[in-house]
Amino acid sequence: MKTDTLTERPLDDRESAILNAIVYEYILTGKAVGSRSFVQKYSFSLSPATMRNIMFDLERMDYLMQPHTSSGRIPTDKGYRYYVDSLLDNYHMDYDQEKIIEEKLIQREMQLEKVFESVTRMLSSVSNYAGVMLSPNPDFTVVKLIELIQIESNEVLLIAVSRTGLILTRRVNLSVRVTPDELVDYSSFLTGELCGYSLQEIKGRIFENLRLDRTSNNRELALDIAQLALNESGDSSVNIDGIENLLKIPEMVEEQRLHSLLNIIEEKNLLKNILEKQIEKEGITILIGEEIDNEKVTGYSLVASSYRIGNKPVGAVGVIGPTRMDYEKVVPLVDYTGKAVSGLLTRMSR
Repeated sequence: MKTDTLTERPLDDRESAILNAIVYEYILTGKAVGSRSFVQKYSFSLSPATMRNIMFDLERMDYLMQPHTSSGRIPTDKGYRYYVDSLLDNYHMDYDQEKIIEEKLIQREMQLEKVFESVTRMLSSVSNYAGVMLSPNPDFTVVKLIELIQIESNEVLLIAVSRTGLILTRRVNLSVRVTPDELVDYSSFLTGELCGYSLQEIKGRIFENLRLDRTSNNRELALDIAQLALNESGDSSVNIDGIENLLKIPEMVEEQRLHSLLNIIEEKNLLKNILEKQIEKEGITILIGEEIDNEKVTGYSLVASSYRIGNKPVGAVGVIGPTRMDYEKVVPLVDYTGKAVSGLLTRMSR
C-alpha cells in the first residue's frame, strides 16, 4: 500500500488532462505510453522531461504504473476510474449505435427468450467485447394464460404463458383422477383468476385469497395443481455472447486473464452473482478490475445497467471486457440498452 503524501491531494487541471489523455491513448493502442512520443502526439506544450516528471508524480499517486523499468506507463485501476468518472460527467449516445439498437431490438416483436439472445448479440457486436444479460426471475412475469393438459391418468401438465411470451411448463402428479372436461373447466377458472397478476403476487396472496373465497371451493383441486406447479417457477439465468471477441484481444489470453475467462464461462453462478448485485442500483454501474470484487475474475471491467418491468427492477444488461475497454463507446451503449429493454419489456407485459 502506497503511503506517499502525493496520493492524498487532488490532481490539478494539467495533471487531470494528461492522465485522461494517457488512459485514452492506452485504450486506443494497448501500448505503454512514453513521454517523448506522447508529447509529440498531444499538444500539451511541454518538454519530454517535464512530461516525465508529471508521469512520475501520477505513478507515485497510483494512477499509472510502469510494467518494466525501461517502458512507458500504463493506467492502473485507479487511473481508469479517474478517466471513467471524468467521462460520466459528459457522455452521449452515438446516433449510429442508437439506430442499431432500435433496429435490432425495439422495433421487433419477439418472445422473451429471443429478447435475451437479441440483446446480448447486439451488445457484443456493437462493443466488440462480450454482451451479458441477466434474465428476470420468472416470478416477475405476468400471467396471460393457464392451460392444464392430461398426460397420464394421474399426471397433469400445467402450461403458464406470460404476457412477455415466457412459457413455463410443470408436471404435477395427482392422487386422484381427473377428467378432460374437468381440466378444461380448471384451465378456464385459473386463467380467469390468475390472469393479470405476476407469479410473485399469485404465490404471495392470490392463492390465499382464492382459498378463502367460497365460490372457489368446488375448484380446490385446480388451486392445488396450480400451487404445486408454480411454487417452483425457476430462477433467473445469464446469457452471454461474444466470448470470441475477448480472445482476439492480446492481453486477454495471458494466463491469469484467460483463467478468469474460463471461470466466467464454466462457473454459471459466477457472472450471475455479479450481475444480481447490479439490479437494485440506479443508472449505469462501472466496475473496473478489482472493483468487481471477485477473486476469480482478474483484469476485467464490467459496464452494467439494471432494467425494469414497470417500476420494478428485474434484471441487468452489460458488457464485460478488459480494463482497457473503450468506455466512451460502451457506457452510453449499455445505458441506452438498459432503458430500451425496460421500455420493451414493460410494453410486452401490458
